Amino acid sequence: MASARRSIDVDVPPERFFEVVRDYARYPEFLPEVKAVSVGPRNGDSVEVTYRLDARIKLIEFTLLHVETAPSRIEWRLVRGDLMKRDQGRWTLDPSASGGTTATYAIELELLPRVPRGLEKALAEQGLPAMLTNFKARAEAMHRGRTSAH
Repeated sequence: MASARRSIDVDVPPERFFEVVRDYARYPEFLPEVKAVSVGPRNGDSVEVTYRLDARIKLIEFTLLHVETAPSRIEWRLVRGDLMKRDQGRWTLDPSASGGTTATYAIELELLPRVPRGLEKALAEQGLPAMLTNFKARAEAMHRGRTSAH
């Protein structure tokens, strides 16, 4: 099993960053490895989301159940996936002293035994800095657009 945890400071309040993270259907617009997303019906603060992800050697598809606690936390766990045994984690969004957000992403990932261990580590860790940077850029651009419109 591979696990990873990283934080990034974002110049938007937690509520705004939360909106970007929970807008699953728009991930393909700013996360290049996400090729398609299908969002199921909401059940209270929970929703199943199916992702098609380009893992470089293969397109993989998996469904996660996201549980949202606005505006500070989104947790997920694997419902089903073609190569995955376990995928669970969380976003934790803490207000920073500057009025922004410290966003922490943590994941635990376990692939099926037939999958090379290197892929597990790559999926959990290697793309994480770029992914966090993409979320930060998206949230800050959307926030700037919203604040300049008012």
